[in-house]
Amino acid sequence: MLLIVALNFLNNGPYNAVTVTGMALVLLSIAAWVYVWFRRTRGGLYVFNGGFVYAAGRRLVGVRWADVVSISTEQTAYTLNSLPAGTTLHYTLKLRCPPRPDTVDWTLNTTYADVDQLASLISRRAGVPINTVSKPSP
Repeated sequence: MLLIVALNFLNNGPYNAVTVTGMALVLLSIAAWVYVWFRRTRGGLYVFNGGFVYAAGRRLVGVRWADVVSISTEQTAYTLNSLPAGTTLHYTLKLRCPPRPDTVDWTLNTTYADVDQLASLISRRAGVPINTVSKPSP
């Protein structure tokens, strides 16, 4: 396909419909490849028997189930002219840092697919209930 587009470009010039369409397809395929590469380097959250691992690029963070202290959730609803426009879920995990006695907050939000199922899985495996944070009423 690329050879046909290149030869057509050389013969007929840049303003041929086949050449322009081929160039657009090539640019779209390059953009799709860059998108897939970017998603792979961002990593993800992987759940195992002993805990979970967060991978992003070359950085790996491992958390054991015993290090999960608490999980709290907050739901935010968005409206547009008093019509519901969507909701987001935020789960905050308090994690223990084993060498030190302090805890670190880790936020899971809707950038993860099925974040509610992921949080309930972490809750079950860690043996920690999910606490709902209620917003103050106006």
